[in-house]
Amino acid sequence: MAKKYSFFFKSIFFVVLGYFTYQVILFSKSVKNTESEFTISATKLLTEFEQNEKQSDKKYTNKIITIYGTVKNISHLNNRRTIILNSNNTSSIICDLDDKETIDTNTIKINQQLYIKGICKGYLKDVILLNCFLDTNKNHE
Repeated sequence: MAKKYSFFFKSIFFVVLGYFTYQVILFSKSVKNTESEFTISATKLLTEFEQNEKQSDKKYTNKIITIYGTVKNISHLNNRRTIILNSNNTSSIICDLDDKETIDTNTIKINQQLYIKGICKGYLKDVILLNCFLDTNKNHE
């Protein structure tokens, strides 16, 4: 009987793991070539989350958005490249670059204005974007 339950739980685990792996692969392939649902400044996005987190979660979470703002910091921890955008608030926008992003982050300067497209994962004192690419499209709203 224990083997049946063990097999059942292992099966569920691998199905869930496969689903999340598929979602990550699907999103990382599609972010760069998918149009953003929103283009918004770092300051405005943070203000929206601070004023009404629940409503902002519904509006932005798990959506591909383009954020623009100035670079506060660039991190290279744990083989991850992360760009942090400034805002007028105490919080920031944390943009975790996709492994397929070919930009050399050493060419990016502090206080440089950037447009970054990624998947908004929500707000935990900072807004988190994953699978990010620098958006070089000159036709922003």
